[in-house]
Amino acid sequence: MSRFFSACSPPRRRAFGFLVLLTASAIVSCSSLGQTSGVNVGPNFPSKTLYASNSNQNAISIYSGSASGKGPAYQIGGSNTGLNGPQYLAFDRGDNLWVTNYNPSTNKATLIEFAALATGNVVPLNTAALAGRPRGIAFTPKGPTPQPSSSASPIPKIMVVADTNPQDVFPNRIFLFVAGSTFPYQSIGGAKPGLNVPGGVTIDGQGHIYVANIQGATVEQFLLPTPSPTPKPTPTVSPTPTPSPTPTPSTSPSPTPTPSPTPTPVNIYPRFAITRKNQVIAPYSVALDPMGNIYIVDQGRPNAGCSSKFAPAILVFPPYNKKIPYTKPIRKVQGCNTQLNAPTDIKLNSDGVIYIADSTKGGAGIILVFPAGANGDITPSPTYNSPGAVTGIGIIP
Repeated sequence: MSRFFSACSPPRRRAFGFLVLLTASAIVSCSSLGQTSGVNVGPNFPSKTLYASNSNQNAISIYSGSASGKGPAYQIGGSNTGLNGPQYLAFDRGDNLWVTNYNPSTNKATLIEFAALATGNVVPLNTAALAGRPRGIAFTPKGPTPQPSSSASPIPKIMVVADTNPQDVFPNRIFLFVAGSTFPYQSIGGAKPGLNVPGGVTIDGQGHIYVANIQGATVEQFLLPTPSPTPKPTPTVSPTPTPSPTPTPSTSPSPTPTPSPTPTPVNIYPRFAITRKNQVIAPYSVALDPMGNIYIVDQGRPNAGCSSKFAPAILVFPPYNKKIPYTKPIRKVQGCNTQLNAPTDIKLNSDGVIYIADSTKGGAGIILVFPAGANGDITPSPTYNSPGAVTGIGIIP
């Protein structure tokens, strides 16, 4: 059984899934900050604004109208934020930003929530320390609540987090949460799912979870287990706008152990899997376009040349159809012109434009942008520079 720990022992806290989440005021009491210290909100960012984790500078970069080859226009970073090795990120239905963190030097992991439009050295709305190494994070999409393909009940508003914890009996899991719940209502893990270092995740409008298995060389789809009952979410507080300072590297507070049990995972086979026989080698993340096509960002074989068929690539597959087995991708973005090097995340906006978190040969962080329907050895345009290493990216819906 895994254990997850609260970040401190404040006078007030609320529970969310298997993580002990602390309110912003509670965090202030832990760090001796004023009740409004560090709360900053940037401009009213338009839809499709790009966010990227700056993993080695403990910040989130925000690209709002930046020209190709330029850096971020705004940042979230500084000692108040608690960012400590930010990994992947996602937006909930209220456009609040959620970030998974893992610091390999301290082996500490956290999940942090920021208010929509927050920038600068901002105090999080919620934070939690946890065991393991969290990577991908995703929420059920916005819009009218659809019906899952195998149930008459509406799809719940949930969050999923991919986690690897060698100390756990079930070391590779997908955790599922409902806002306001005390513990996760369920997790997916065990022998049947075949999870092996899960990376990026996403959820479609029919309640299916997609996960990229980095070391398992598969991308799998699972039907969303439905929670019952569904708790009512707690509303968040809107902070007051103030200027955006430049972030500085930070460290998170040492957590005080508070054991929390987690449920025995659902040991189920995936509904389907895209595997090595479909040209998958080292998938790091997965995304969907508005038509339901499946996009996989794959690092390929180590040291494969950019002209090799084993080079890093974006693989595109059609929506699953059990009557037509997958063979090869319907499109593949690969080649020296693509600049793909060691991609770690992929996101698509509502127009199908493709965003890739990557790094240059020299190790600098970069975001590559490809047009909707991209195929072949195509040059990205635009590209965005990062002041540090980029792991995960997110697009405001």
